[in-house]
Amino acid sequence: MATITHLHTHSPDGPSRASSRLELFALTRTYLDAVDLAATTRAVYDTTLEKLVEDLDGDAPVTSVTRSQLRRHLDDRYGALAPATYNRNLATIGSFFAWLDENDYITRTPTKGLRRKKLRVSIEAERQTRPLPYQELTAIWNDHRAHSLRDRVFWVMAYDTAARADELLGLNIQNIDIANRQAAIVGKGGSAETIYWSSVTARLLPRLIDNRDSGPLFIASRKPQPHFTPAASDLCPATGKARLSYRRAEEIWKTASGGHTLHQLRHSRLTHLAEAGEDVTMIKAKSRHRSLRSLERYVNPSPTAIKNMTDRHDPNRRH
Repeated sequence: MATITHLHTHSPDGPSRASSRLELFALTRTYLDAVDLAATTRAVYDTTLEKLVEDLDGDAPVTSVTRSQLRRHLDDRYGALAPATYNRNLATIGSFFAWLDENDYITRTPTKGLRRKKLRVSIEAERQTRPLPYQELTAIWNDHRAHSLRDRVFWVMAYDTAARADELLGLNIQNIDIANRQAAIVGKGGSAETIYWSSVTARLLPRLIDNRDSGPLFIASRKPQPHFTPAASDLCPATGKARLSYRRAEEIWKTASGGHTLHQLRHSRLTHLAEAGEDVTMIKAKSRHRSLRSLERYVNPSPTAIKNMTDRHDPNRRH
């Protein structure tokens, strides 16, 4: 990789506002410092943006970047690689320019119109939609050395309640009934609904709440940057930290689980209930689906369940 010589030309006090406020390279640094990213994710983002700066003029104003330049950069750098790799780098660049737009550094987003590459149907794609075995899930959320308490509670609760990830992220402490193991949430469509959990969640939840009595249950690891002011309802009054975002929660889970999606936690719970013989109307009540038809894809037995059933009815099976 070529060395970016302008990376180290700043004065001791950093680049001046007049000289670097709109420079592409300087704003990639500002962006990485502003967003809430895990160290490993930041490193990936940093690599993508560093390559962008290499191929474009890092000292040029970001307002001069065009769609054609970005398309040429993506094609030259990632065009020969797997579609998933191309799309991942496009998504990172898109996030960067979306942040610039949101923070009024640019008035238009040059990534608009850049298309993701179609992914070939693969075993990996199937892997990201299937229900996960319970043993695989517990191995992840029981690893307290590798994962924070916040993330472990979120994963356990998402599985245990079969709630949608965004519903849990919107959960406030004042709406939690610890004694009865339930909470009031804003469901799909804005309706007030109730979720329930078992002792698995109940053992961890009080530790996460600690001495807090209001505000978001799941909060970011750091306080928001000075230029970013979340709504009062999304700030924890005790810590000053903002509500954990869906993007960040998904990112953490994918890293921890080897690429699985947050939705697979809900999917897995509903499938496991069906495999355990629970009545479909009770599963529907648990999932809060509007109709049985929308529940069909969750109550189909998994390949593992089918294999186990076949083994149970094997005439030569040893008892």
